[in-house]
Amino acid sequence: MAERNGAHPDLAAYLLGALTPPEAAAFEAHLHECEGCRRESGELGALPELLAFAAPPFEAPVGLADRVLATIAPPPLPPAAPRRSRWRLLVPLATATAAAGAVLVVALSGGGNGGLERYALRGAGAQVSATVQTTGVGREVTVSIDRLRDPRPDGLYELWFVAPDDRRGHPHRVSAGTFHPDDEGRGTVRLVGAADPKVYTRIRVSLEPADGKPRRQGPDVLRAVPAG
Repeated sequence: MAERNGAHPDLAAYLLGALTPPEAAAFEAHLHECEGCRRESGELGALPELLAFAAPPFEAPVGLADRVLATIAPPPLPPAAPRRSRWRLLVPLATATAAAGAVLVVALSGGGNGGLERYALRGAGAQVSATVQTTGVGREVTVSIDRLRDPRPDGLYELWFVAPDDRRGHPHRVSAGTFHPDDEGRGTVRLVGAADPKVYTRIRVSLEPADGKPRRQGPDVLRAVPAG
């Protein structure tokens, strides 16, 4: 099936757990067929967890929301079909999510200047390195790929921060997101995971099926060791 042009109307509701069980099952069936939605789901899947680190709610000044939306919101859309009505109801929540994301970006860029850690990601035939910076809200990883097998269209790589007691039957890890190299097996990827470096002391990369499911299913194929 060809990729969609634009976001699927149920993507935000699915990631935020707002779909009914039948609707969630229908959307997961769609993920099996749509590579674009699988990619977007993987890229945005960690955002609901990051929202837990957003500032606590407070009462905004009267009229602030109207003034902000008047500045950034596009012109109102004409009435949509009932199928899309839930999407319009989710606009305030999506706006709040985007605002929280903006705060996170500012925090990552300008605050909590943790030390840099450099690693080589070792695996069969791979030449991959990673730079990790600990910030006030998590850990930011830049993955530099010189040679890595492209697993598409059947799979994707997923980077994890892993605790020492992590086991196959007792997982204890936090995902920083999925990625893949370009057609030549190269590329640079930037990922962020809300993982306490005192708890999640290791880095692993697993090979996951491209099925849109956020849990770990595949084997670890790359392991981080300190770069010399």
